[in-house]
Amino acid sequence: MNESRVLPDLSRLTYGQMRNAILGLDVCVCSALLPDRTYGLYDESKRLILIDRRMTYTRKRCTLMHELVHWLHGDQTCTGVIGNRFERRTRLETARRLISPLEYATAETIWDGKPGLIAGELNVTQEIVEDYRSMLHDMIPA
Repeated sequence: MNESRVLPDLSRLTYGQMRNAILGLDVCVCSALLPDRTYGLYDESKRLILIDRRMTYTRKRCTLMHELVHWLHGDQTCTGVIGNRFERRTRLETARRLISPLEYATAETIWDGKPGLIAGELNVTQEIVEDYRSMLHDMIPA
């Protein structure tokens, strides 16, 4: 992790509140029309995050956190073996930063383990819930 970069706790904020909370950071966030299935992009050389403007606010919130984690670590690639490692780390860290263990456990019980309903309860995407579950699975000793 880059020593000079610090990310505040954004876990309880909406997308708009997150945008306001990061105004002082050394990264610019802009909305754009991105190619299909590209939700966001981070360019380390420009310290620029692009978020696709056509998404729901929940998906924008999750995408912004994901791209902010790339910024936090100063990631310069998303391709090849190293890029795949960065992407896995970023997905798991995004899930950890957006989901509280207590809130997840409560939602898991309330919604009988259904990922889509849990995601709605926690204001995250179903992919974030699945990444969180993957993180929990990795933490359980074999």
